[in-house]
Amino acid sequence: MIKFFRKIRQSLLSEGITSKYLKYAIGEIVLVVIGILIAVQINAWHTSVKENKLKANYTQNLINDLTQDTLQLHTRIKQNQGPFFLQRVDSVIAILENPNTTLEDIQVLAQNKPITGLRTMNVYNNNTFNILIATGDIGLFEDELIERIMELNSLQQTEIGISNGNRASYFEMYNSYLKQYIPNNRSNSTVIKNLWINKSAEAHAPIYINTLRIQGHAISRYIEATQNVIIKTEELLELLKLHQKAY
Repeated sequence: MIKFFRKIRQSLLSEGITSKYLKYAIGEIVLVVIGILIAVQINAWHTSVKENKLKANYTQNLINDLTQDTLQLHTRIKQNQGPFFLQRVDSVIAILENPNTTLEDIQVLAQNKPITGLRTMNVYNNNTFNILIATGDIGLFEDELIERIMELNSLQQTEIGISNGNRASYFEMYNSYLKQYIPNNRSNSTVIKNLWINKSAEAHAPIYINTLRIQGHAISRYIEATQNVIIKTEELLELLKLHQKAY
């Protein structure tokens, strides 16, 4: 094709037909420009197809991650609201707040209903989010989706910060309590029973009550923060599914 156009140019120049040569030259330039534009359009189309495919993959991965999160978070909340955690704490506090409860009652209560640990740690499925941020591919999404994704991640980090802080405060008190008072619910050892007999009911009550209240606060704040995450997670899931249909 190049040789063909070169022969035409040489023929026009040799014949000295300047006007025809100029028209030919302009026509050739136009053809080249059109060819470039077509190539650009084809390249843009290929790029668009590639980006849409990549975006669709990211969308499905985000849906998978968030679906797993909702299942985990709902299970965690149910556990923390159940008889081994918040219900247990609330029932014991109700006894403590009864005006007829004595210091000795509290000591017996602590032996039979010892303070337990916590399960207030969420592990979020953020692999897809981290890849989007690291690669810059989050820019493939529409502004609304980007805003919702970033908002959810921020809320997750807030929940983690709240839960970690409350958990640290609780276990500091809890470990201090365990150094002084050994629960005997798992053992009928005479030694342990005698240790409790020699403990002051007046000294025991404040640390037991305070530890229990800190535990209740840690669980309640965890549930509240996690419920906020669930709301935003489910909203983002619905939005991603709507966008997925358009890809």
